[in-house]
Amino acid sequence: MELRNINTFLHVAELHSFSQAARELDYSQSAVSSQIAQLEEELTVPLFDRVGKTVRLTDAGQTFLHYARTLLTTAQQAKAALQPAPEASGTLRVAIADSLCSALMPPLLERFHALCPRVEVSLRTATTQEMQDLLTANRADLAYTFDQPVTHPAFIRLLDEPEPCCFLAPAGHPLAGRQGLALADLAGQEFLLTERGMSYREALEHLLAARKLSLRPYLELGDAALLCRLVERGLGLTFLPRYMVDASLTGQAVPLDVADCRIEMRRQLFCHKDKWITPQMEIFISLCRRQTAAGNSPIPAGSPQWGS
Repeated sequence: MELRNINTFLHVAELHSFSQAARELDYSQSAVSSQIAQLEEELTVPLFDRVGKTVRLTDAGQTFLHYARTLLTTAQQAKAALQPAPEASGTLRVAIADSLCSALMPPLLERFHALCPRVEVSLRTATTQEMQDLLTANRADLAYTFDQPVTHPAFIRLLDEPEPCCFLAPAGHPLAGRQGLALADLAGQEFLLTERGMSYREALEHLLAARKLSLRPYLELGDAALLCRLVERGLGLTFLPRYMVDASLTGQAVPLDVADCRIEMRRQLFCHKDKWITPQMEIFISLCRRQTAAGNSPIPAGSPQWGS
């Protein structure tokens, strides 16, 4: 059983198309068809149903999919163990929540580029629903969400980290340092908030509505780092994920401890279950995990190993 044929099988299974797989692999369509035919002859079962231009896995093909991934991954690991690690090349397409970009991506992308200088990275901000659509359509390799917990039968969860949110006030504000604060204490304060539709703002508004309270921001904008700067200048209070606050503070603003407001979102990294994990995906995933293990601090030195 040739690894080349298994690789071709995985591409056809992922793209649902012989012609697209041929373009992706730089083969002729007849070569792709021939390789799949060889594989089907060896296994003595049809792997794909071909109805017009539509290609889908048979039950046998669906069963073989798991083994094909394992075979190819094992072969790659064996080769890597016997040779110096090859330099990753090609592309990496990451769909990501806007709120994760400014705080977490700069040090991670710096480290990734140092490890994979030949990889072209496409970073696209999107809503959680848009990210799910991109993964399903194979227009993104990875999706990095910041939202309520996401579950999807077609996605593999590669990272799942709780992320608390908090209120932020200027250091000289009357509420700064006060113990036993409640949401009701904030109702009359001047607020600067992120735009409507941001997951953590929606979670806050649902909680406020349940308490029959409301906040009336006099400024709304999508740049969390700028919100922190404005709070430090004494322009009002805001509500943000704690990791964004920690990354932006210079000492002129302080988080507030509001006892009856404990909002926690999830930072999750996904790929599609039918997606072949490329070397550059492995490295990006490993860096995300190491960044999380370091408490979202700069990523520790050292080259991550594929699969770590």
